[in-house]
Amino acid sequence: MAISLAGSTETSASKAEDGHIPGAASRPLVQERALNLYQALEHTAFSSPVLERGIGTVDKAKAARAGASGAFLPQFDLSMQFSRYVNEGKQATLIGSTVVQSESAFYGTYAALSSSLNLYSGGRQEAGYRAADSELKAAHEDYENLKVKQFSKVLEDYAALLKAQEEYRSLLYLEELYVSLEEATQKAYQRGIASRLDIGNARLQSGKRHQQALQQLTTLESKAGQLAVSIGLELPEKERLQAADSLPPPPALPEIKATPSTDETLAEHPALRAAQQRVEAARNKISAARGMFLPKVDLVGNYNWSGRDNASASNAVDATKANSYSFGLLVQQHLPPFTGETTALQTAQAELREAEAQLKETRLGLLNAKKQALAEFAQARRSLDIARQAEKEADEALMLHRARRQHGRSDEQTYTEAQANAVQRRLERFFQETNYRLIGWAAQALLSPRHYLEILRNKLQ
Repeated sequence: MAISLAGSTETSASKAEDGHIPGAASRPLVQERALNLYQALEHTAFSSPVLERGIGTVDKAKAARAGASGAFLPQFDLSMQFSRYVNEGKQATLIGSTVVQSESAFYGTYAALSSSLNLYSGGRQEAGYRAADSELKAAHEDYENLKVKQFSKVLEDYAALLKAQEEYRSLLYLEELYVSLEEATQKAYQRGIASRLDIGNARLQSGKRHQQALQQLTTLESKAGQLAVSIGLELPEKERLQAADSLPPPPALPEIKATPSTDETLAEHPALRAAQQRVEAARNKISAARGMFLPKVDLVGNYNWSGRDNASASNAVDATKANSYSFGLLVQQHLPPFTGETTALQTAQAELREAEAQLKETRLGLLNAKKQALAEFAQARRSLDIARQAEKEADEALMLHRARRQHGRSDEQTYTEAQANAVQRRLERFFQETNYRLIGWAAQALLSPRHYLEILRNKLQ
């Protein structure tokens, strides 16, 4: 399944045995862990810290909605009191809410169960619950959008590692080509058909490729580390990820067309749906703020127990019995200047304007992103066609130089340069093909985000 430049030449292929990148002798010993794209996606789904944070955000929104729903339930409070009273004047004493005539010293117990149930609050509780529900829906949509972005990033990081590996292999192979050219030039010098300048040029080219390979190895380490971070994989110090296969071909995409202001392909995009839910939440917050100007009516009740004894605390507990109860309606109405209520309303109105602006920005951004994605995909296809043609021409030129060399009509330097050109054209084709597939999958994530991961997994199975 992999598109391997290393496999296109015998020398480079022999150095890639056992799944190791060539050049192991020229770098510190590192254990490579082969990882195919399907494994990378599965590990991301279960271990990515980015997705774990997204789940935490959804859980907080769930807790907020649960808290908002509690306003519709009756509220209960239980209070208990145990005291020793000293009343030298033998005056009336208040135990809890009960007035008693007692001795100079005694023990008293008191317990009260209070309850309340809201009957009317100007709609603020209903609006508050609807706002919390909309925020939860927005959090779910944000998480869906976050998943698409994170899996797309894993795809990008995997592609970057693939390209780094292939470029490293190519540079090592080019280094070997010029080392061989240097050896051949030295033999030619001994036969008197080459100069020291020719030897120096060959040595300069091999040293240049060696330096480029060392620099590319640093890039390779960086790309492998970035992929490990993206998928949430912690590796030992002497271990590095190795991309084991290439990106799958993307599904067919629609042609570029004029995009109307209401585009059906983007109507269900999670980012757009999240912005719509936040507008709805802001509207409900305004309703809740307006309800603060209206009266609040609660059904309240209280039931209490009391007991007392002059001799001991235990006797006071034993003497505790039902004392009294009450129930009724509690009406509360805030009076002007309504400073808090006005501030809450103005804040909610500002949040609505902000949410509406965010919705508009998200919609316009998605419409523009769609046009750009389809245009980039078409451009990537053209670039790939050009790279394939260049690779084909380089291979044909190499075959011609090989035939001329066999008949003594081409020198080693010309033949080596033809080989190097073919390797570079193959590398460029690999880059363009990887970019084409990556851009295609990015467009798929934009146009069909809810089915993106399922389509990608099916391609890999």
